[in-house]
Amino acid sequence: MLGRRSFILFLSKMISAALAYVGLYFITRYLETDIYGTVTAAMALVATFNAVSDLGFSSAHVKRISEGADPNECISTFAFIKVVLTCLMVLITVVSIFVWTTLLGNELAGASINVIFLFIIYQVLYDLSGIATVTFQARMEMAKMPLATLIEPLVRVPLVIFVAISYMGVMELTLAYLVGAAVVFLTSMYLLLREKISWTRPVLLRSYYTFALPLIIITVISAVSGSADKLLITFFWNTNDVGLYAAPAVFLGVFATISTAVSTLTFPSFSKLHKDGNLAEIRSLSKQAERYIAMIGLPITILIIMFPYEVCEVLLGPKYIDSGKAIGIMVVTTFITMINSVHGSQIVAVGRPDISARITIITVILNITLMLFFIPGFGLGLSFVGAALALLIGNFISFLMVRYTVYRLTGTYPNVRLGLQLLAGLAAAGAMYVLDLFISIDRFYTLIIFGLVAFAAFLAVLAALGEFTRKDVDYFLDLINIRKMFSYIGGELKGK
Repeated sequence: MLGRRSFILFLSKMISAALAYVGLYFITRYLETDIYGTVTAAMALVATFNAVSDLGFSSAHVKRISEGADPNECISTFAFIKVVLTCLMVLITVVSIFVWTTLLGNELAGASINVIFLFIIYQVLYDLSGIATVTFQARMEMAKMPLATLIEPLVRVPLVIFVAISYMGVMELTLAYLVGAAVVFLTSMYLLLREKISWTRPVLLRSYYTFALPLIIITVISAVSGSADKLLITFFWNTNDVGLYAAPAVFLGVFATISTAVSTLTFPSFSKLHKDGNLAEIRSLSKQAERYIAMIGLPITILIIMFPYEVCEVLLGPKYIDSGKAIGIMVVTTFITMINSVHGSQIVAVGRPDISARITIITVILNITLMLFFIPGFGLGLSFVGAALALLIGNFISFLMVRYTVYRLTGTYPNVRLGLQLLAGLAAAGAMYVLDLFISIDRFYTLIIFGLVAFAAFLAVLAALGEFTRKDVDYFLDLINIRKMFSYIGGELKGK
């Protein structure tokens, strides 16, 4: 069931990310790079302050519900916390902007006040919808959660396309995002409130606070780290460079959904297994998940590394061909993060958020330090390429720290059989090299051909090495069984 739930969540996230790419396709071809860069910079600025809206309490909510605490008390407590923290986020953001612009007389690099205020509302809507979506995640209700989130791109992307083909500007593009957030909020609240929750006083505040306390620093600095690259590029360079950096990240977001769907579910699963004392099953699930993530992700990673400029020109358009300078580095970082995500969820699931906090602090300090060395003109002056390099180095060191930690906590050894996938990856690279002698990647269909050849060579060598078997084929076929999938979705939505 975990596999099917993971696949349903993966499918929904893939569709959502693919729709986001469709919107990006029109943005990159009809609007100037600085328009997209301006929107991205404003989102990054607000997202930095938005760390205050969570502070680790979402993880506490997942932990308590997955452990069997009273759901009405959990939801009531979490809703109270989210409302208070969201209001605090708005206050801190507005006051900070007022002090920076009015009292200190500075300008906001790369964004206008009006755009920033619209994105504050955007974040408020998403934060409050999290009351529902995090609850669905905690209960592993992977039909309701996608329903709440899939509707957003279905509404936003047509609006984005209209803005792009009408050659509109920053404000209109921002409003398209805002409408999408409003739809997510309304849908998620409807799905939650129709359950007739018995609202109580927030009696679990102390329990939630105790668990979230070590995660507060993680949440804040993770938000800062997630936005620091774009903010530093904006400050030291310009919004055009932000656009060149952010656009390939959207495509890689489609790629990263492979691991996001799995790790979203393994956290509550690991939490329950840890409570039952079943560390062996945690180790087994981790290795299985990592193996399948790598099996899907490695051929794509190799394809982008070999043909970064061609991939950017086909997927993002001629204006973004310079994104090829960074996408090869970014995809390696994405792959490392993907295969590490499941192991990272182990640490919090076994009740050691303090260790996770230390790893995050070290990683973020390292990332930002490296960015300050690589990005600015007074450093190496590498702009968005420097940001990509900094994140690669920082995430690789984080990878090593996480692997050592899970070995100590749960006895999870590195999966040495992943080395066979690296051999298969070399075969995929060789096959694409030969194919490139005859045809080039210059259209969508040629890019698809290269991808199919990469996977064919990769899986053929894996099969020859005994690492891809009939059992794996049956597993994937069972996951995508339409009848079983709709049966599961229908049962969950009916409350069975």
